[in-house]
Amino acid sequence: MFVLAALCAGVTVWALERQEHAQQRTQVADMAGDHVQALQRAIELALSANNALVALVRQGKGQVTQFEEIGTQMLPFYPGIAAMGLSPNGVVRHVVPRQGNENSVGFDQLNDPRQGPESARARESGRLTLAGPMELVQGGLGVVGRQPVYLEDTQGHRAFWGFTYVTIRLPEVLAAARLPQLTQRGYHYRLWRIRPDTGEEQTIAASTPPAGPDAVGRSLTLPNGQWTLSLVPIKGWGDPGVLAMRCAVALLFALLMTYLARLLFELKAHERGLAYQVAQRTSEIQATQQQLRATIDAIPDPLFELDLDGLYCSVHSQRAELLMAPADMLVGHNVTEVLPAVAALSVMDVLNEAHAQGWSTGRQIVLDLPSLGATWFELSAARKATSPSAKPRFIVLSRDITERKRSQEQLQLTAQVFDQSSEAIVIADAAHTIVRINRAFTRITGYTEAEAVGQSVRLLTVTGADHDFHADTVYAQLPQGGSWEGEAWGRRKDASTYPQWLSVSSVRDGNGVVTHSITLFRDITQQREAQDRIQRLAHFDPLTNLPNRALLAERAHRHIADEQARGGTLAMLFLDLDHFKNVNDSLGHRIGDILLVAVAQRLQSLLRPQDTVSRLGGDEFLLLLPATAAAAAADMATQLLAAVAQPFQIDPYELTTTVSVGIAMYPADGESFDTLYQRADAAMYRAKQNGRNRYGFFTADLEARTARALQIENALRRALERNQFELHYQPQVSLTTRQVVGAEALLRWRHPELGLVSPAEFIPVAESSGMIVAIGEWVIHTAVRDTKRWLDLHLPLRAVSVNVSAVQFRHPQLPEMVTRCLEQADLPARRLELELTEGAAVDDPAAALAMMDQLHERGVRLSMDDFGTGYSSLSYLKRFQIYKLKIDQSFVRDLEEDANDRAIVSAVIRMAQALGMQTTAEGVETEVQLEFLRAQGCDEAQGFFFSRPLPADAFEAYLRQQQQQQQSSSSSSG
Repeated sequence: MFVLAALCAGVTVWALERQEHAQQRTQVADMAGDHVQALQRAIELALSANNALVALVRQGKGQVTQFEEIGTQMLPFYPGIAAMGLSPNGVVRHVVPRQGNENSVGFDQLNDPRQGPESARARESGRLTLAGPMELVQGGLGVVGRQPVYLEDTQGHRAFWGFTYVTIRLPEVLAAARLPQLTQRGYHYRLWRIRPDTGEEQTIAASTPPAGPDAVGRSLTLPNGQWTLSLVPIKGWGDPGVLAMRCAVALLFALLMTYLARLLFELKAHERGLAYQVAQRTSEIQATQQQLRATIDAIPDPLFELDLDGLYCSVHSQRAELLMAPADMLVGHNVTEVLPAVAALSVMDVLNEAHAQGWSTGRQIVLDLPSLGATWFELSAARKATSPSAKPRFIVLSRDITERKRSQEQLQLTAQVFDQSSEAIVIADAAHTIVRINRAFTRITGYTEAEAVGQSVRLLTVTGADHDFHADTVYAQLPQGGSWEGEAWGRRKDASTYPQWLSVSSVRDGNGVVTHSITLFRDITQQREAQDRIQRLAHFDPLTNLPNRALLAERAHRHIADEQARGGTLAMLFLDLDHFKNVNDSLGHRIGDILLVAVAQRLQSLLRPQDTVSRLGGDEFLLLLPATAAAAAADMATQLLAAVAQPFQIDPYELTTTVSVGIAMYPADGESFDTLYQRADAAMYRAKQNGRNRYGFFTADLEARTARALQIENALRRALERNQFELHYQPQVSLTTRQVVGAEALLRWRHPELGLVSPAEFIPVAESSGMIVAIGEWVIHTAVRDTKRWLDLHLPLRAVSVNVSAVQFRHPQLPEMVTRCLEQADLPARRLELELTEGAAVDDPAAALAMMDQLHERGVRLSMDDFGTGYSSLSYLKRFQIYKLKIDQSFVRDLEEDANDRAIVSAVIRMAQALGMQTTAEGVETEVQLEFLRAQGCDEAQGFFFSRPLPADAFEAYLRQQQQQQQSSSSSSG
């Protein structure tokens, strides 16, 4: 105890001494700081003279003419400066005061061995530097402050001019620091710095003796580094007398504490003797209770004490969520009050069984707990030992078996999934021996479980040089890789092979060692066949088995690249069967398909191995001929024409067809597949226009026509909404009365850029693109509206006729559209006459008759336009609901010179009269033509002889003029 008390007292004395020592060192350091600040202010004041000198140099742009006078005036303001001067290019040229400093004039500061490095460092850094302490040229110890000066030349570039410098005598500066006073106040001192060139300490000023290594100090920062003032008390740190007194007090404290500790120890020993006996008895009781409590607490499941009536006597559970209610609320209640009826009945059965035989186990109940939901418990009960007169009690353990039940259900589900999976599942041990299979394995391979179990997993697959899967390699790598998945070939029991998608994975134990492998596979025969069919359909025509456009495009890109690399040529031939539609319409599509297959086979027989023939669809074929010149392409086209023209024997028919061929050459006609395809197509259409059964090369005029057609089609799509269409009306005159009886509405298109586009140019485009339906509706709507207005004005107009294209005539909604336009204009149907061409009527006579009947029932009159120029069927003509025949102007034009035309016109007029039809002659331009037509009995005529087609406003004026002439004639005759 004495040692401990002495140690505590010693630590206290040591802490006090250390604190006092730290305070003393802080005071000494603060004292050094006061002297350092005074020294720093004195040096900085002296060095600030450089700033004034730099300003003089820059103001004079490097010339200071009165430096001695200015410097002499500056010296009194900077105490401590021995001299100041200017050093252009590093050589001293001016110095103040002059007296005593004559030796410094001409001194080269840059090349001096002592001051050269400091001078060079100042010039390179561009900042003020302080050199020294050193022996001055003027004599004595001092420091030199140099300020490099840079001036800008006429081009704005900075150039080194030289230095301004001040020489500070060190004793005069140190006097400001009052260092000798430190000795008088009882301190040794030492002012020192680290030389930047050598790294050694340099003593600037010091007492005798100087401050030792345990001194404290303060530093001042100067341009040439730091100066440090170190101080140490002359008598040393601390007070020995105070230390001795403190040690004596500490010794006394240790002796006192030792005596008190002895008394306390003796008292405690007596108390421990008494407490030991009590503690020994108490510990025995507590040990027994703790053992029992530990046993109960180690039971994770609820533990209940119940009597024979089911009353809760005590409740213990480490998990409150396993109880139907808090434990304190259960005590005193009966199980029938707490548990559902079924569960309560089970608990009572357990109690009765335990009462009868002393124990009960295995009975299960399920409870819907508030926080856990449905939870399963297994009950175990034992009868508690009591006095014979006491009421029986039972200990009931309610074990939570929910996870076990779930695991059992999961195992059952897993077993069902394993057996009912559509994929084969194989489980093998670490030696790759099959230990279990499912039903799908037997269904796919034919092996039963008895035949497969015990066999190697190599039984599953075929290993060969042409297969990617190698069972030995895959199963050997399972410990490293963990799994494998891919396509393999399987072997059935009957030795047949099939493609399978196979997946192999490993099963590891807790130590990461592979114990089993699981192999899953399925038969992908149908999938492979479907993929092959899809691949075939994606690249080949299903009817002819020829490459389709996609595959042809791939080959074309490859051949074009080859020809481009070697500077060769390539030919693309576009083939289209002539009048193939007639075969489908007359003989049916089955015969048409057989003909297409036969044509494809005949085309293939003419090709070289490197050539490709493709069916684009319908009756169109495309031939790709790499390394082929134009002459060879023409020869091939000639062979194709001759081959296709040979009869095809398709039972029971012998069919003959021809083909039109368009040829485009690479690189002359295009450098891409799409360009060559488009231009070969254009050349093919030119061949058809020139009479079919021929070939033609693409030419520049075809491109111009194609571009013009595309331009027309694009502009035509917006013409209707931009109101670019207009109707012109040509009067129809009765040859009997010479009066206007009707008018033909003629469509005109006035485009802001294309100008007035001919109907012969844009009508075919409108028909092929389907826009003719909307345009035709606009024409009928506008014509009946204008007619209604003129009739309301009582102008001499009986009806208006409108041309209907074949496309529009075949549209099923034509009658409804005509009726709607008439109703909107409130115009009687007899005032509208629709003109049809012969082709529109005879292409599908049955449909034409049905359409004519519908229009006739609505009161609309029909006329046959351009009669005699097409395929005229008199048998259909007599059945058509035709009101009028219009004689084409091609027959009227040469009536004066051509007897044949006169005979045809006369025959048409007489035939019409015999059928009860009227006739109108088109293109009448002379009086002779008019008289001939009238003499033959023609009813009406139209043409330039009467009037050109006129816009609506001009035609209205024309009608007014005719009305006035009629009124004048009536007045004269009256």
